[in-house]
Amino acid sequence: MNTYHPSQSSNIWMIAIKLLILILGLYVSAVVLGKVFTWLFAITFFLIHLIVIVAASFLVLHLLLKLLFKVDLIKQVFGRQIFKHF
Repeated sequence: MNTYHPSQSSNIWMIAIKLLILILGLYVSAVVLGKVFTWLFAITFFLIHLIVIVAASFLVLHLLLKLLFKVDLIKQVFGRQIFKHF
């Protein structure tokens, strides 16, 4: 049987070392993941921004063509079959 019981001061040092390793690990992961998520969020924001601009431009162009020239841009681009599904 193991009868070794660490002393109180030894136990405190082990807890301090474990906490220090935990804090350093969290810091390193925050630094690495911070850079990864910065790039990920930047790319995602750019793509969403681009999609919104294209969709808004398409809708404004559709509205202007419909009002000025009676041309239905959505039916021209997507065809008449798109409305049978809805």
